[in-house]
Amino acid sequence: MNHRDSAHMLRPRLTGGVRVDRQSVHIGGDGFEISATDLPPAELGRILQRFDGTSDIGAIVDGERLLTPAAAHELVKSLDQAGLLDDAAPVECRSGLDVILEIEEIVEQACATSIYENIFWKTCLAAEKPGDVPQKLASGMVIENWHFLFRESYFDAPVLSYVSNTQVRLLLNQFFSEEYGHDEILLRSLNFIGLSREDMADAIPLPETMALCNALAHWAHTDPLFFFTTLGLLEGQGMKHDSFIEACERSGLAEAFVGPLRTHANINIKAAHGNLTRAIFQQIPVLDLQTVARLKRQARLFVELYDDFYSGVWRYYTSDAPVLRRVSEL
Repeated sequence: MNHRDSAHMLRPRLTGGVRVDRQSVHIGGDGFEISATDLPPAELGRILQRFDGTSDIGAIVDGERLLTPAAAHELVKSLDQAGLLDDAAPVECRSGLDVILEIEEIVEQACATSIYENIFWKTCLAAEKPGDVPQKLASGMVIENWHFLFRESYFDAPVLSYVSNTQVRLLLNQFFSEEYGHDEILLRSLNFIGLSREDMADAIPLPETMALCNALAHWAHTDPLFFFTTLGLLEGQGMKHDSFIEACERSGLAEAFVGPLRTHANINIKAAHGNLTRAIFQQIPVLDLQTVARLKRQARLFVELYDDFYSGVWRYYTSDAPVLRRVSEL
């Protein structure tokens, strides 16, 4: 038995329907006639109706007292030679919602050993009194977030025309319309610390910030399904409050600095942007197992890039370097 025969022997599936008359059995619209000397037409027809791709040949033989393994092999071989077996093996799939719930667990586990242990976030969560989060560090976080939001079209725009699923495309367009201009909100905080629009136009993002932006842009262009998995973490899935803003408040930073940050966070929370990834995958009926494996494989890389972003903010903005890295000073 060759490999092709073996594949059909697993779960044989006919290319057409079965019709039985008194003398023979007919398969397909062209009425291909098949007969068996050891089986009456009615019995043969009933057996062939089980060749629907859902049962393996062993189970069929076990359930048919008149069908021996040798006869089953000859039957499958004859059907195959006549082109009456479907060569396409059934594709194993999982629902989009089932997949994203598993990926969320992978991301959460990766965050537990990286982002949640990051010195930036440890400092913010431990803040209790004025000065615990220095103004320069808080300013740096806002500066790098401004750079990220200013470049959001790099990675959102490629998926706005997502043609594979209309409902997903509508969700993405609504999200982008609500996100557009959020860099202008953060600019009000930066104005308070003396940075103008012109200053920010002259500013260079940290390498870690651009690495995150470029990775997201790459995925949005080449693997939109994986890009969708990143939105939950980026938008604060399940977040009811913003830990960074609370740390700034406990550290006694000025309301003129913190207020615009709170405005931005509340917009995202009220619009439930953190639930966007799950909403997207609820609209995706099935994903094949190869695609699922690829999405899971890349999840930890994304968390590493996001962890590097926070580490970069900590390293640079707790150093003696100037607040802005300027193009004009190169």
